[in-house]
Amino acid sequence: MGATVLAEGHEGFIDQAKHPSGWSDGTPHAQVGDRMRAVVLDATRRPARFSALPSDMRVARTLRHTEPLTRLCPPPPGGHRIVRWEAVEGELGVTLPADYKRLVETYGGGQFAETIWLLEPDCPDSMYDLIAQVAEREEILDELWEAGERRPAELDESGVRLIPWAYVEGAGHFLYWLVREGVEPEEWTVILNEGRGPLWEAAPVSCSRYLLDVMTGTADSLYFSGPEDPDQTCAQENLSRFRPNSEILLG
Repeated sequence: MGATVLAEGHEGFIDQAKHPSGWSDGTPHAQVGDRMRAVVLDATRRPARFSALPSDMRVARTLRHTEPLTRLCPPPPGGHRIVRWEAVEGELGVTLPADYKRLVETYGGGQFAETIWLLEPDCPDSMYDLIAQVAEREEILDELWEAGERRPAELDESGVRLIPWAYVEGAGHFLYWLVREGVEPEEWTVILNEGRGPLWEAAPVSCSRYLLDVMTGTADSLYFSGPEDPDQTCAQENLSRFRPNSEILLG
């Protein structure tokens, strides 16, 4: 059951389970001549498989920044990881963003632009381990706020939670997701806490978009900027480099 569709002259197929009518009694089944928004789920199949579900479109919007990131910054040989995400997400109590999972599976943990250290599950060093840092940062932040440091206004909303996903080497900043009840992981805001001060800076983008903006020198941030001279080859090479944990921690 499903519907054959044409997208820019190419034939595709939307399974009934990937059309809103499969999830809602009030949504009519697809009909000839209908126009709808859809995303590609599997371009290798013939015909290609599409989805018209809003949840799949949110995931696709987030993942669209991982491809330009891998072109700009090629993953290391052997960087591919297999992660038991169900176990990780079960321990954290949340579903993680699809683009973060794609980054970890593609690169593994390590350092982008010689600056931003991507946290990963099961890292041999707890400083760069996702689950270890969730617990550690919660404890550290609670102590700071109890001591009188001002909480960011974004946390005034009930049920909001911070989950760290990256650490900025040298400066000591942490990058978090701002997790809100009822907000899909692909819609989470990235928020930075400066390493040597009380300030916070929010960016309404995905983690892969945040990394891409930093590495292209286009980040709208007080804490990141491109090289002073765009023609400095060394600086540009550093911005588009990734060093895996296997090289940094064990090398």
